[in-house]
Amino acid sequence: MRNILLIIANTMKVTFRKKGNIVIYIFLPLVGVFLSILIYSGSGSSVLRIGLLDRDAGVPADDLKGALEATEGFKIQEVEENEISGLLLDQKLDAAVVIPSGYSDGIYSGKPAEITVISVKGRDTTVWIEQILNNYTDTLHKLGLASNGDRGAFDKMYVQYRADAASFETETLNDEKTGKSMAVTSVGFLIMFMMLGSGLITSFILKEKRDRTYYRICSAPVNAGQYIAANSVTGLIIVMIQTVLIQLALGLVFHIDTGVGAIPMFIILILFGVVAVGLGLAIASISSSSYMAGTLNSVIMTPTCMLGGCYWPVSLMPDFMQKISYFVPQRWAIDAIQKLQAGGGQGDIAINLVILAAFAAAFILIAIYRFSRSGNLRKFV
Repeated sequence: MRNILLIIANTMKVTFRKKGNIVIYIFLPLVGVFLSILIYSGSGSSVLRIGLLDRDAGVPADDLKGALEATEGFKIQEVEENEISGLLLDQKLDAAVVIPSGYSDGIYSGKPAEITVISVKGRDTTVWIEQILNNYTDTLHKLGLASNGDRGAFDKMYVQYRADAASFETETLNDEKTGKSMAVTSVGFLIMFMMLGSGLITSFILKEKRDRTYYRICSAPVNAGQYIAANSVTGLIIVMIQTVLIQLALGLVFHIDTGVGAIPMFIILILFGVVAVGLGLAIASISSSSYMAGTLNSVIMTPTCMLGGCYWPVSLMPDFMQKISYFVPQRWAIDAIQKLQAGGGQGDIAINLVILAAFAAAFILIAIYRFSRSGNLRKFV
Protein backbone atom coordinates (compact mmCIF):
# COMPACT_ATOMS: atom_id res chain seq x y z
CA MET A 1 0.00 0.00 0.00
CA ARG A 2 2.85 2.37 0.85
CA ASN A 3 4.39 1.81 -2.58
CA ILE A 4 1.09 2.66 -4.28
CA LEU A 5 0.76 5.88 -2.26
CA LEU A 6 4.30 6.89 -3.09
CA ILE A 7 3.73 6.33 -6.82
CA ILE A 8 0.44 8.29 -6.66
CA ALA A 9 2.16 11.21 -4.91
CA ASN A 10 5.01 11.19 -7.42
CA THR A 11 2.68 10.97 -10.42
CA MET A 12 0.54 13.85 -9.15
CA LYS A 13 3.67 15.91 -8.52
CA VAL A 14 5.09 15.25 -11.98
CA THR A 15 1.72 15.80 -13.68
CA PHE A 16 0.93 19.16 -12.10
CA ARG A 17 4.49 20.40 -12.23
CA LYS A 18 3.66 21.59 -15.73
CA LYS A 19 1.33 24.59 -15.82
CA GLY A 20 -0.07 23.34 -19.11
CA ASN A 21 -1.44 20.24 -17.38
CA ILE A 22 -3.12 22.41 -14.75
CA VAL A 23 -4.90 24.26 -17.54
CA ILE A 24 -5.89 21.04 -19.32
CA TYR A 25 -7.08 19.15 -16.26
CA ILE A 26 -8.57 21.95 -14.15
CA PHE A 27 -9.50 25.01 -16.22
CA LEU A 28 -10.49 23.56 -19.60
CA PRO A 29 -13.42 21.58 -18.13
CA LEU A 30 -14.71 24.87 -16.67
CA VAL A 31 -14.50 26.37 -20.15
CA GLY A 32 -17.20 23.88 -21.11
CA VAL A 33 -19.56 25.54 -18.62
CA PHE A 34 -18.87 28.97 -20.14
CA LEU A 35 -19.44 27.60 -23.63
CA SER A 36 -22.76 26.05 -22.65
CA ILE A 37 -23.86 29.35 -21.13
CA LEU A 38 -22.92 31.17 -24.33
CA ILE A 39 -24.77 28.59 -26.43
CA TYR A 40 -28.00 28.98 -24.46
CA SER A 41 -27.66 32.66 -23.50
CA GLY A 42 -30.03 33.71 -26.26
CA SER A 43 -32.64 31.03 -25.60
CA GLY A 44 -34.51 32.96 -22.93
CA SER A 45 -37.24 35.55 -23.42
CA SER A 46 -36.29 39.11 -24.42
CA VAL A 47 -38.03 42.46 -24.75
CA LEU A 48 -39.54 43.17 -28.16
CA ARG A 49 -38.87 46.76 -29.25
CA ILE A 50 -41.85 48.12 -31.19
CA GLY A 51 -42.13 51.45 -32.93
CA LEU A 52 -45.66 52.91 -33.07
CA LEU A 53 -46.89 55.33 -35.74
CA ASP A 54 -50.43 56.57 -34.95
CA ARG A 55 -51.99 58.29 -37.97
CA ASP A 56 -55.46 58.21 -36.46
CA ALA A 57 -55.22 59.72 -32.94
CA GLY A 58 -58.73 58.51 -32.06
CA VAL A 59 -59.86 57.01 -28.75
CA PRO A 60 -59.75 53.35 -29.93
CA ALA A 61 -56.29 53.97 -31.39
CA ASP A 62 -55.09 55.44 -28.06
CA ASP A 63 -56.54 52.49 -26.17
CA LEU A 64 -54.78 50.11 -28.56
CA LYS A 65 -51.51 51.86 -27.81
CA GLY A 66 -52.21 51.43 -24.08
CA ALA A 67 -52.91 47.73 -24.60
CA LEU A 68 -49.56 47.27 -26.35
CA GLU A 69 -47.70 49.17 -23.64
CA ALA A 70 -49.35 47.03 -20.95
CA THR A 71 -48.20 43.81 -22.61
CA GLU A 72 -45.22 42.32 -20.79
CA GLY A 73 -42.26 41.84 -23.09
CA PHE A 74 -43.12 44.84 -25.31
CA LYS A 75 -41.26 48.13 -25.27
CA ILE A 76 -43.25 50.76 -27.18
CA GLN A 77 -41.83 53.98 -28.58
CA GLU A 78 -43.52 56.46 -30.88
CA VAL A 79 -41.77 57.03 -34.18
CA GLU A 80 -42.11 59.21 -37.24
CA GLU A 81 -42.85 57.72 -40.63
CA ASN A 82 -39.47 58.64 -42.09
CA GLU A 83 -37.65 56.94 -39.19
CA ILE A 84 -39.15 53.46 -39.48
CA SER A 85 -36.95 52.01 -42.22
CA GLY A 86 -33.70 53.26 -40.67
CA LEU A 87 -34.57 52.03 -37.16
CA LEU A 88 -35.52 48.58 -38.45
CA LEU A 89 -32.41 48.21 -40.59
CA ASP A 90 -30.15 49.42 -37.76
CA GLN A 91 -31.70 46.77 -35.45
CA LYS A 92 -32.90 49.48 -33.08
CA LEU A 93 -36.47 48.25 -33.52
CA ASP A 94 -37.74 44.70 -33.89
CA ALA A 95 -41.01 45.77 -35.53
CA ALA A 96 -43.12 48.82 -36.33
CA VAL A 97 -46.91 49.12 -35.97
CA VAL A 98 -48.71 51.64 -38.19
CA ILE A 99 -52.28 52.56 -37.18
CA PRO A 100 -53.89 53.99 -40.32
CA SER A 101 -55.89 57.17 -40.57
CA GLY A 102 -59.60 56.50 -40.10
CA TYR A 103 -59.04 53.49 -37.86
CA SER A 104 -61.34 54.80 -35.12
CA ASP A 105 -64.07 55.80 -37.59
CA GLY A 106 -63.86 52.35 -39.12
CA ILE A 107 -64.37 50.82 -35.67
CA TYR A 108 -67.52 52.89 -35.13
CA SER A 109 -68.93 51.90 -38.51
CA GLY A 110 -68.04 48.24 -38.14
CA LYS A 111 -65.42 48.32 -40.90
CA PRO A 112 -62.04 48.79 -39.17
CA ALA A 113 -59.03 49.64 -41.32
CA GLU A 114 -56.16 47.15 -41.35
CA ILE A 115 -53.20 47.84 -39.08
CA THR A 116 -49.79 47.36 -40.71
CA VAL A 117 -46.96 45.52 -38.96
CA ILE A 118 -43.49 45.98 -40.46
CA SER A 119 -40.44 43.89 -39.54
CA VAL A 120 -37.27 42.56 -41.17
CA LYS A 121 -37.14 39.59 -38.79
CA GLY A 122 -40.01 37.60 -40.26
CA ARG A 123 -43.09 35.93 -38.84
CA ASP A 124 -41.40 34.72 -35.68
CA THR A 125 -41.30 38.34 -34.54
CA THR A 126 -44.59 39.68 -35.93
CA VAL A 127 -46.97 36.83 -35.14
CA TRP A 128 -47.24 37.73 -31.44
CA ILE A 129 -47.93 41.39 -32.23
CA GLU A 130 -50.45 40.53 -34.93
CA GLN A 131 -52.34 38.24 -32.58
CA ILE A 132 -52.77 40.99 -29.98
CA LEU A 133 -53.80 43.53 -32.62
CA ASN A 134 -56.28 41.15 -34.25
CA ASN A 135 -57.89 40.20 -30.93
CA TYR A 136 -58.31 43.83 -29.93
CA THR A 137 -59.62 44.94 -33.30
CA ASP A 138 -61.97 41.96 -33.57
CA THR A 139 -63.59 42.82 -30.23
CA LEU A 140 -64.15 46.45 -31.22
CA HIS A 141 -65.39 45.35 -34.63
CA LYS A 142 -68.11 43.26 -32.98
CA LEU A 143 -69.09 46.20 -30.79
CA GLY A 144 -69.31 48.39 -33.90
CA LEU A 145 -71.58 45.87 -35.63
CA ALA A 146 -73.79 45.58 -32.55
CA SER A 147 -74.21 49.38 -32.33
CA ASN A 148 -75.37 49.65 -36.01
CA GLY A 149 -73.33 52.81 -36.46
CA ASP A 150 -74.83 54.54 -33.41
CA ARG A 151 -71.89 56.35 -31.82
CA GLY A 152 -73.66 56.80 -28.48
CA ALA A 153 -74.57 53.10 -28.25
CA PHE A 154 -71.02 52.14 -29.17
CA ASP A 155 -69.57 54.38 -26.45
CA LYS A 156 -71.86 52.87 -23.80
CA MET A 157 -70.95 49.31 -24.80
CA TYR A 158 -67.29 50.24 -25.03
CA VAL A 159 -67.30 51.75 -21.52
CA GLN A 160 -69.00 48.63 -20.17
CA TYR A 161 -66.54 46.40 -22.03
CA ARG A 162 -63.57 48.21 -20.51
CA ALA A 163 -65.12 48.05 -17.04
CA ASP A 164 -65.79 44.31 -17.32
CA ALA A 165 -62.52 43.47 -19.04
CA ALA A 166 -60.72 40.60 -17.40
CA SER A 167 -57.60 41.45 -15.41
CA PHE A 168 -54.54 39.28 -15.50
CA GLU A 169 -51.64 38.74 -13.14
CA THR A 170 -48.30 37.67 -14.53
CA GLU A 171 -45.76 35.51 -12.80
CA THR A 172 -42.25 34.86 -14.04
CA LEU A 173 -41.34 31.18 -14.24
CA ASN A 174 -37.87 29.73 -14.18
CA ASP A 175 -36.79 28.25 -17.49
CA GLU A 176 -35.82 24.79 -16.27
CA LYS A 177 -35.35 23.47 -19.80
CA THR A 178 -32.53 25.92 -20.50
CA GLY A 179 -30.79 25.04 -17.23
CA LYS A 180 -31.04 21.33 -17.95
CA SER A 181 -29.72 21.81 -21.47
CA MET A 182 -26.79 23.82 -20.09
CA ALA A 183 -26.07 21.02 -17.62
CA VAL A 184 -26.07 18.34 -20.34
CA THR A 185 -23.82 20.44 -22.57
CA SER A 186 -21.42 21.11 -19.67
CA VAL A 187 -21.33 17.41 -18.84
CA GLY A 188 -20.64 16.65 -22.50
CA PHE A 189 -17.59 18.90 -22.42
CA LEU A 190 -16.49 17.38 -19.10
CA ILE A 191 -16.72 13.88 -20.57
CA MET A 192 -14.63 15.00 -23.51
CA PHE A 193 -11.93 16.31 -21.16
CA MET A 194 -12.10 13.09 -19.14
CA MET A 195 -11.33 11.24 -22.35
CA LEU A 196 -8.53 13.69 -23.03
CA GLY A 197 -7.22 13.07 -19.52
CA SER A 198 -7.15 9.34 -20.12
CA GLY A 199 -4.96 10.02 -23.16
CA LEU A 200 -2.57 12.04 -21.04
CA ILE A 201 -2.35 9.19 -18.52
CA THR A 202 -1.45 6.90 -21.40
CA SER A 203 1.19 9.35 -22.56
CA PHE A 204 2.62 9.58 -19.05
CA ILE A 205 3.01 5.81 -18.78
CA LEU A 206 4.64 5.55 -22.20
CA LYS A 207 6.87 8.54 -21.46
CA GLU A 208 8.29 6.68 -18.49
CA LYS A 209 9.02 3.81 -20.82
CA ARG A 210 10.67 6.10 -23.37
CA ASP A 211 12.71 7.91 -20.70
CA ARG A 212 13.63 4.56 -19.12
CA THR A 213 12.23 5.64 -15.78
CA TYR A 214 10.87 2.12 -15.46
CA TYR A 215 14.39 0.85 -14.74
CA ARG A 216 14.37 2.78 -11.48
CA ILE A 217 10.87 1.48 -10.75
CA CYS A 218 11.98 -2.06 -11.47
CA SER A 219 14.81 -1.68 -9.01
CA ALA A 220 12.30 -0.89 -6.26
CA PRO A 221 10.02 -3.47 -4.65
CA VAL A 222 7.12 -2.57 -6.92
CA ASN A 223 5.17 -5.06 -8.98
CA ALA A 224 3.11 -4.50 -12.09
CA GLY A 225 -0.23 -4.57 -10.26
CA GLN A 226 0.86 -1.85 -7.85
CA TYR A 227 2.08 0.36 -10.67
CA ILE A 228 -1.17 -0.04 -12.63
CA ALA A 229 -3.29 0.53 -9.51
CA ALA A 230 -1.36 3.69 -8.65
CA ASN A 231 -1.82 5.18 -12.11
CA SER A 232 -5.51 4.25 -12.06
CA VAL A 233 -6.07 5.94 -8.70
CA THR A 234 -4.18 9.01 -9.93
CA GLY A 235 -6.51 9.24 -12.92
CA LEU A 236 -9.55 8.88 -10.67
CA ILE A 237 -8.33 11.63 -8.36
CA ILE A 238 -8.05 13.99 -11.33
CA VAL A 239 -11.53 12.95 -12.52
CA MET A 240 -12.95 13.64 -9.04
CA ILE A 241 -11.40 17.11 -9.03
CA GLN A 242 -12.89 17.86 -12.44
CA THR A 243 -16.32 16.57 -11.43
CA VAL A 244 -16.46 18.52 -8.17
CA LEU A 245 -15.36 21.75 -9.88
CA ILE A 246 -17.98 21.38 -12.61
CA GLN A 247 -20.74 20.73 -10.08
CA LEU A 248 -19.68 23.68 -7.94
CA ALA A 249 -19.54 25.93 -11.01
CA LEU A 250 -23.01 24.89 -12.18
CA GLY A 251 -24.69 25.13 -8.78
CA LEU A 252 -22.90 27.78 -6.73
CA VAL A 253 -21.32 30.09 -9.29
CA PHE A 254 -23.82 30.16 -12.16
CA HIS A 255 -26.88 28.99 -10.18
CA ILE A 256 -27.97 26.60 -12.94
CA ASP A 257 -30.62 24.06 -12.00
CA THR A 258 -29.31 20.83 -13.51
CA GLY A 259 -32.44 18.86 -12.62
CA VAL A 260 -30.21 16.16 -11.11
CA GLY A 261 -29.16 15.73 -7.50
CA ALA A 262 -25.51 16.35 -6.69
CA ILE A 263 -24.87 12.79 -5.48
CA PRO A 264 -26.44 10.95 -8.49
CA MET A 265 -24.60 13.32 -10.85
CA PHE A 266 -21.33 12.65 -9.02
CA ILE A 267 -21.83 8.88 -9.16
CA ILE A 268 -22.56 8.89 -12.89
CA LEU A 269 -19.55 11.06 -13.72
CA ILE A 270 -17.16 9.16 -11.45
CA LEU A 271 -18.27 5.88 -12.98
CA PHE A 272 -17.60 7.29 -16.41
CA GLY A 273 -14.24 8.47 -15.07
CA VAL A 274 -13.42 4.85 -14.27
CA VAL A 275 -14.33 4.01 -17.88
CA ALA A 276 -12.01 6.75 -19.18
CA VAL A 277 -9.14 5.62 -16.97
CA GLY A 278 -9.66 1.99 -17.99
CA LEU A 279 -9.63 3.02 -21.64
CA GLY A 280 -6.35 4.89 -21.11
CA LEU A 281 -4.76 1.85 -19.51
CA ALA A 282 -6.04 -0.40 -22.29
CA ILE A 283 -4.53 1.87 -24.94
CA ALA A 284 -1.25 1.99 -23.03
CA SER A 285 -1.19 -1.81 -22.83
CA ILE A 286 -1.54 -2.34 -26.58
CA SER A 287 0.57 0.62 -27.76
CA SER A 288 4.14 0.00 -28.76
CA SER A 289 4.99 3.70 -29.07
CA SER A 290 3.78 7.17 -28.08
CA TYR A 291 2.80 7.80 -31.69
CA MET A 292 0.58 4.73 -31.74
CA ALA A 293 -1.04 5.73 -28.43
CA GLY A 294 -1.67 9.27 -29.64
CA THR A 295 -3.22 8.00 -32.85
CA LEU A 296 -5.49 5.58 -31.00
CA ASN A 297 -6.60 8.31 -28.60
CA SER A 298 -7.49 10.64 -31.47
CA VAL A 299 -9.29 7.93 -33.42
CA ILE A 300 -11.29 6.83 -30.38
CA MET A 301 -12.00 10.06 -28.48
CA THR A 302 -13.44 12.43 -31.10
CA PRO A 303 -15.76 10.02 -32.98
CA THR A 304 -17.12 8.43 -29.80
CA CYS A 305 -17.78 11.82 -28.20
CA MET A 306 -19.63 12.87 -31.36
CA LEU A 307 -21.70 9.68 -31.37
CA GLY A 308 -22.31 9.79 -27.62
CA GLY A 309 -23.94 13.22 -27.61
CA CYS A 310 -21.14 15.31 -26.09
CA TYR A 311 -21.27 17.93 -28.85
CA TRP A 312 -24.95 17.83 -29.86
CA PRO A 313 -28.10 15.88 -28.87
CA VAL A 314 -28.18 12.29 -30.08
CA SER A 315 -31.73 12.90 -31.36
CA LEU A 316 -30.35 15.18 -34.08
CA MET A 317 -28.35 12.36 -35.66
CA PRO A 318 -29.69 9.93 -38.30
CA ASP A 319 -31.31 6.74 -37.03
CA PHE A 320 -28.40 4.48 -37.94
CA MET A 321 -25.98 6.73 -36.01
CA GLN A 322 -28.31 6.75 -33.01
CA LYS A 323 -28.19 2.95 -33.00
CA ILE A 324 -24.39 2.95 -33.24
CA SER A 325 -24.22 5.38 -30.29
CA TYR A 326 -25.37 2.62 -27.93
CA PHE A 327 -21.93 1.05 -28.37
CA VAL A 328 -20.07 4.04 -26.83
CA PRO A 329 -20.03 4.75 -23.07
CA GLN A 330 -20.61 8.50 -23.49
CA ARG A 331 -24.15 7.83 -24.69
CA TRP A 332 -25.03 5.88 -21.55
CA ALA A 333 -23.61 8.52 -19.17
CA ILE A 334 -25.47 11.42 -20.82
CA ASP A 335 -28.62 9.32 -21.18
CA ALA A 336 -28.57 8.59 -17.43
CA ILE A 337 -28.44 12.30 -16.64
CA GLN A 338 -31.29 13.05 -19.06
CA LYS A 339 -33.42 10.30 -17.49
CA LEU A 340 -32.97 11.87 -14.06
CA GLN A 341 -33.79 15.30 -15.48
CA ALA A 342 -37.03 13.86 -16.85
CA GLY A 343 -38.05 12.76 -13.35
CA GLY A 344 -36.70 9.22 -13.37
CA GLY A 345 -35.40 7.50 -10.27
CA GLN A 346 -32.42 5.33 -9.47
CA GLY A 347 -34.13 2.27 -10.91
CA ASP A 348 -34.47 4.01 -14.28
CA ILE A 349 -30.72 4.52 -14.61
CA ALA A 350 -29.68 1.12 -13.23
CA ILE A 351 -29.12 -0.28 -16.71
CA ASN A 352 -26.99 2.77 -17.59
CA LEU A 353 -24.78 2.27 -14.54
CA VAL A 354 -24.45 -1.45 -15.21
CA ILE A 355 -23.39 -0.84 -18.81
CA LEU A 356 -20.87 1.83 -17.77
CA ALA A 357 -19.46 -0.59 -15.20
CA ALA A 358 -19.24 -3.25 -17.92
CA PHE A 359 -17.29 -0.87 -20.18
CA ALA A 360 -14.90 -0.08 -17.32
CA ALA A 361 -14.43 -3.76 -16.45
CA ALA A 362 -13.79 -4.67 -20.08
CA PHE A 363 -11.13 -2.00 -20.54
CA ILE A 364 -9.40 -2.81 -17.25
CA LEU A 365 -9.42 -6.54 -17.98
CA ILE A 366 -7.87 -5.89 -21.40
CA ALA A 367 -5.14 -3.83 -19.74
CA ILE A 368 -4.49 -6.47 -17.06
CA TYR A 369 -4.34 -9.23 -19.65
CA ARG A 370 -1.94 -7.35 -21.90
CA PHE A 371 0.25 -6.29 -19.00
CA SER A 372 0.32 -9.77 -17.48
CA ARG A 373 1.43 -11.27 -20.79
CA SER A 374 4.75 -9.47 -20.42
CA GLY A 375 5.54 -10.92 -17.04
CA ASN A 376 8.05 -8.18 -16.39
CA LEU A 377 7.41 -4.53 -15.68
CA ARG A 378 10.21 -3.54 -18.04
CA LYS A 379 8.37 -4.97 -21.02
CA PHE A 380 5.09 -3.11 -20.74
CA VAL A 381 5.73 0.18 -18.96
